[in-house]
Amino acid sequence: MQFWNWLILSDAGLFLRIAVGVCIFAVFALVDLRKNRAAATRWREYAFLLTCVLAAIAYGAMNDQLTSAISWEYFYYGKDLANQLGAQVPPDPLKLHLAAAIVGIKATWSAGLLIGVAMLLANNPSKCLPRLRNRSLLRALPLVLLLTLLFAAAGAIAGRFALPALWNSDFADMLRRNEMRPRRFMTVYGIHLGGYIGGLLGMLAAVWRIRLRRRLSVVDLSSHA
Repeated sequence: MQFWNWLILSDAGLFLRIAVGVCIFAVFALVDLRKNRAAATRWREYAFLLTCVLAAIAYGAMNDQLTSAISWEYFYYGKDLANQLGAQVPPDPLKLHLAAAIVGIKATWSAGLLIGVAMLLANNPSKCLPRLRNRSLLRALPLVLLLTLLFAAAGAIAGRFALPALWNSDFADMLRRNEMRPRRFMTVYGIHLGGYIGGLLGMLAAVWRIRLRRRLSVVDLSSHA
């Protein structure tokens, strides 16, 4: 049980899980490459997944650099970083930004993997639809980013006007007592919540775009037949 808690809950366990996953994917890619040579596709798909994960990590790290500057309280109290950052408040800015970057990376890498998998599934082989090149799939990533940013901005506005206090009693109490700079705290909460909603909608939009382009490819081929 102690090992399981370490594997699931600790940072070291997280990095071990990622390393094991990378090794498994690498083995699959090498087997496919050895078997199919130039026709091998797995390594291209895994490279696409890696690109999605790296893009999500970059977004998460930069997002939490911004949000930690808006509300250190959100990370110190809301993300339980008090023991890591020490008793000094406000915490040391360098330690805060480093810890926030790690929080952002841990929160977004799996989202990037999920988005990449969904896009690959939308491009799965089909008897009726031609597959798109992985390069074409990458062109859908800006759409995911755009929707993520738009909803994060909307969430920031909602937080600034304390709208989360309308449905969350903890936020309402913070606002009434004027604790932990509540509007800043809720602004960061809104950015994060809006980002997740935007990322989900962006993933769905990217899947729809991929399916649409595959159908249009069939129409183009029919018109030239």
